[in-house]
Amino acid sequence: MKKDTKWNLGLYAFLFCLSGSLWAAEEDRVAGDAFDGSGSAPGKSGYGWSAPWKLSAVSPASIVDVEGKGRDVLIKGTTERNNPMRRELAKPYRESELFVRFQFRYDPESKGEDSSEFFVLWLDRLDGGDRATHGDHVPNIGVHVADQGPKKGKVVFIVRIGPSHTAWSKVELVRGRTYQVVARLKKSEDSERADYDQVALWVNPKPGDLDKPAASIKHPRSVSFVRWLGFSTGRKTERKDRIFVNDLVLSRTWEGVLDEAALEDAKKLTKSHLRIPKVVWSEPVDFKQDVFPLLKKHCFECHKGANPDSGYRLDVRSEVLGYSTGDPLLVPGKSLESKLIEHVAAKDLEKRMPPDGEGKALSDKEIALLMAWIDQGFQWDDKLLPEPNGKSDHWAFQAVVRPQVPKVKNKDWAKTKVDAFIAAKQEEKGVEPSTEASRRTLIRRLSLDLIGLPPTQEEVEAFVNPVNARPNAYRLLVDRLLDSPHYGERWGRYWLDLARWAESHGYQHDIPRPFAWRYREYVVDSFNKDKPYDRFLKEQIAGDEMQPYSDGNLVATGFLAAARISGNNMDKAAQRNDVLVDMVNATGSAVLGLTMECAQCHNHKFDPLSQRDYYRLQAFFVNGQLGNLSLQNSAKNNPTDLERWMSKDSYAFYMREAKKLRAKGLFAESDEPHTWGFYSAATGDAGVMRMPVVNRDPIAYEPDRLKNVRARLLIRGDVSKPGPELDSGWPVVLGKTPASLGERPRVALADWMADPGNPLVSRVWVNRLWQYHFGQGIVSTASDFGTQGAKPTHPELLDWLSAELMDNKWSTKHIHRLIVMSNTYRQARKHDEKNAELDPDNRLLWNWPRRRLQAEAIRDSVLLATGELDASIGGPSVPVEREESELRRTIYLTQRRSEMPAVMKMFDGPESISSCSARGVSTVALQPLFLLNSEFMTHRAEALAGKVRSLAGADVESQTKTVFLRTLGRQPDAEELKNAKALLDVADAERSDALARLCLALLNVNEFIYIP
Repeated sequence: MKKDTKWNLGLYAFLFCLSGSLWAAEEDRVAGDAFDGSGSAPGKSGYGWSAPWKLSAVSPASIVDVEGKGRDVLIKGTTERNNPMRRELAKPYRESELFVRFQFRYDPESKGEDSSEFFVLWLDRLDGGDRATHGDHVPNIGVHVADQGPKKGKVVFIVRIGPSHTAWSKVELVRGRTYQVVARLKKSEDSERADYDQVALWVNPKPGDLDKPAASIKHPRSVSFVRWLGFSTGRKTERKDRIFVNDLVLSRTWEGVLDEAALEDAKKLTKSHLRIPKVVWSEPVDFKQDVFPLLKKHCFECHKGANPDSGYRLDVRSEVLGYSTGDPLLVPGKSLESKLIEHVAAKDLEKRMPPDGEGKALSDKEIALLMAWIDQGFQWDDKLLPEPNGKSDHWAFQAVVRPQVPKVKNKDWAKTKVDAFIAAKQEEKGVEPSTEASRRTLIRRLSLDLIGLPPTQEEVEAFVNPVNARPNAYRLLVDRLLDSPHYGERWGRYWLDLARWAESHGYQHDIPRPFAWRYREYVVDSFNKDKPYDRFLKEQIAGDEMQPYSDGNLVATGFLAAARISGNNMDKAAQRNDVLVDMVNATGSAVLGLTMECAQCHNHKFDPLSQRDYYRLQAFFVNGQLGNLSLQNSAKNNPTDLERWMSKDSYAFYMREAKKLRAKGLFAESDEPHTWGFYSAATGDAGVMRMPVVNRDPIAYEPDRLKNVRARLLIRGDVSKPGPELDSGWPVVLGKTPASLGERPRVALADWMADPGNPLVSRVWVNRLWQYHFGQGIVSTASDFGTQGAKPTHPELLDWLSAELMDNKWSTKHIHRLIVMSNTYRQARKHDEKNAELDPDNRLLWNWPRRRLQAEAIRDSVLLATGELDASIGGPSVPVEREESELRRTIYLTQRRSEMPAVMKMFDGPESISSCSARGVSTVALQPLFLLNSEFMTHRAEALAGKVRSLAGADVESQTKTVFLRTLGRQPDAEELKNAKALLDVADAERSDALARLCLALLNVNEFIYIP
């Protein structure tokens, strides 16, 4: 410390004198807030409250600096009912009289004499929510347009107990003038259960005016106690109206509510929990000599570095000011309102910093030093503690650079560039690749992998027959399968997992979304057309903004619209925020390969992602909403036979909920073509119409309000604690966001994703393709490319494939060809002891990693083997109860989140709650029970037996060979033929059942349900 620092007892003496007046007034005081605390919004300052101010998500109140007048609360209109701020008392107030005082100034949008205004303070038993009217039988004090009396048509001060019981004063509101308003709630009967049946109003009163109210009202029905109070605007409060509020006091007495000491209570009484130093620092503070050593000694162990244990940094100026969290640790010039002082000077050991047992408490001199540092303006030394540069040396955040293809010794094996990268790692480790698989294995592998269906008997024989074999037969097979319309069904299903797609809202009621199937159709079609991946993303992220408009682009927004919606959440702000959180998390996971969820509440503990990054990404979506959206150019009729797409129970439930909404005027059916998607009222195509949604309590669609919504950083992720407003932007570590994103910000977001300088999007996609082919990606944590994710086994190959993707117009099929044409992909499944010792997990791919089929491919393969598969493409879904009559591919079965197809529940299908990058592979007793004993599989075995008899006749050996060819794509060996003959060597009357049992057995063997 400075050797000539002077200490005195001035502050201690002042506080001692002040405390006497506070204690004397304590009996009269109920609650108060002077609104001069820290932060940009009303927080926890004041006294007599149970919690901080609760702010509206519609249009919250904020704290502003008013030139020459200090700090005020600013409230803006919305043209609708809104409770911008409300707060709960520490305990319900039930006494016979309550006085309330507040100061306010009304600056309207229009200053004409006939402009209508509305603004009140209400006192109620309940919170009610952002849009609660607090009308019937609830005391209101404020201003409104008189509808009777000498001031009819004028804006005057009013008091009321419900809209129909209003007393209009003769005091007209003068715009721009500051008023002190006082009201008294009184019970005629002195009983806790009695209602506050009398309410009186004073405007700018003087101490002797108790018997001279400007207006008063009496009504027998009112509230019997007050727990909540708040401010409200209404339909007559324009968006540009500015209302300034300050100096709120509640008291038991008239004298107490007018006493200016009440404001000192609000400012100082809450600091009684602090250990205020008995000395003050009276000299200028030097950061380097005075503050830095103190912070280093007491704070930096937990509050320094990119990943501080506490989540708060004290070594970066912007973070101390709450740049990334919205929760500042100090307010320059106001030490007593600074969180830093509240913690280091806390009397409560559980709240004090450093924590008890982990460090010595700061002395009075040290606390006084910190207070002086803050009060003197918060000096900082940027050379000593510089701002981070926003960059990271983590491999995934570096730009993609095409590497050189390595030269290898095993040139005969490494026939493709993909093989060269694989062989280089194998040679480095000393492992040797396996031989090539048989042609019979390769056609089955390729077919199951690329289209999710086994090859037919004719296709197998044509490929393996040496008479028909051509040098380029394998390439032609690859091309044929990639051109198959079933390719999109197979690979589109992977994307639907990532998009957490389903045909219902989720949560408790899980009401169906009838037209969500259009998004599935879009995905399948996009893969079949090999739509460039950058375009594919752009349509899903910004389809409603893209010009020229197309129905397909609007349908594509089903990616964002796949978010779940609670139908049971009465807190509309929380209900809406849950949807926005879902969209950000899914976009971060599926597209960027980042786990962003934890940044919703605090800066990421491991990755260079801040809360600010999270909510800037969320800002791209805040002006939009999910819903049924009109299609403008659709040539298709809009099917309305919803009962054919849903189970009987789902349809009945949907119609019951629709009936309730129709009765309220909130829903009407339409046969106009529409889809389930995402639409921004501010930036989406103007021709799109949003239609009503069936849900238990739908989020209201208010386009005018949505156009004006600004993103806010939510402190600790709490929707009731909005922090500063934010502009749209992507994470700083991934590049600088332009100052202007233009009129269509999500288009700009999608363009940034496809920019060659983006380090993640191409890497994440080619890694997923590799994973879906081999069972594990080059990066095994496919949706976590962050610092805690796995390192790539072949980083050069990953970047080479990424560069190939971008250089070849983002063609997904191009990457498929590179992979499946390689010798790496064509290897046989062959164990090698030496290789297994060197690489037991086969990370270097010296052997084919055989893997089980997904649920859909298992069921689809069964239907193809039996000859029952309906191979038609697209269209509405098929409910599970009609599965037997419409045997379509599993992707077309209705995907209600709470009512998924049985085979998907048995074989690890996704829950569609969050983005699924890799399905689990469990082995449980229910799986063989389903495949052996379910009614569905019994019918399939009987159908296959009938097919075999029609093809092979009654000959046992011919039947056996036919069963093997239709299920496993090969002839039985001698032992298998012998066992099958023994099973079928029964009386003619029993032959049918025996053949069905043989068919069922072959549909259950591992060879059938694994990719060979």
